[in-house]
This record gives sequence, C-alpha cells and structure tokens, in this order.
Amino acid sequence: MNHPSIFTTSWVVLLLLATALTVFSLFSASLALRRSPDALTGNYTVEQVEAANHEAADAIRARRLTASAWAFGCALFMAFIVLGPYRRGERWAWWALLIAFGGAQVLSMLRVPLMDVRPGASTALILLAVLAAGLLAGAPRMFASDKS
Repeated sequence: MNHPSIFTTSWVVLLLLATALTVFSLFSASLALRRSPDALTGNYTVEQVEAANHEAADAIRARRLTASAWAFGCALFMAFIVLGPYRRGERWAWWALLIAFGGAQVLSMLRVPLMDVRPGASTALILLAVLAAGLLAGAPRMFASDKS
C-alpha cells in the first residue's frame, strides 16, 4: 500500500521540528553568550544569582550553553536522519527518532515527578507530541509489508 502524501507530511513535520530545534538552540546559546537577562526556575533570575555569586551565574550560563550545543547537534543529526534514511523508508530511522528524540523528551519531563520542577516540562511535552504526530503519519509506510 502506498501512502505518498501522508508520508510526505510525516517527514516534512519531522524536518520542521528539527529546523525549529536548530533555531531555538542557537537562540538559547546566544542568550548565554550575550549574558542576556534570563529567568531561572523558581523566583530568581541569573542577575540575582550573579549579585550574590558571580561564579554561580557563570556556571548557570555555561550549563545553558552546553545544553544548547547538545540540542543543536541533536537537531542537525535528526535533520540528516529525516532527509536520508527516513525519507527512503528505512525502518531503523523511525525507531531511532522515536527512541533517541522521544526518550530525551520523556527524560526531560521526569523533572516534574522526580524534582518537582515544572519549567521546561511543557516544552518537552510539545516536542514529544509533534514527534509523535510526525512518526505516526509515517508509520503506515514504515511498517507496511510492501513499501512500493
């Protein structure tokens, strides 16, 4: 069974997700590098932490930069998988996106039950939902016995 239009929707959604993640990761990195005002979880800003401890504020910014760098790399890797093996219908690429990207979002959402920290969890849930929509749209082609 051939599902060209829904499969096209699938890889386009996944590519848009990877593109958005690339852009947002660069934006996040620029906030850290420019020392822009930045809200932390709870009631504090990086500036308030910096007033008390400059090294702690630098550590917070450095962690943000590290997270942004990883997000950037993962987003580019996701785009390469989507544009190559996923579009060719290689089933392993579907599973790789689900496990690697979906698993990362589930891990991020665990902040709520394990740490009682809510900021960022809704973003992970949105990313997981878009990933699920893209993968579910591609599932009929990926798991069809005849991929012609």
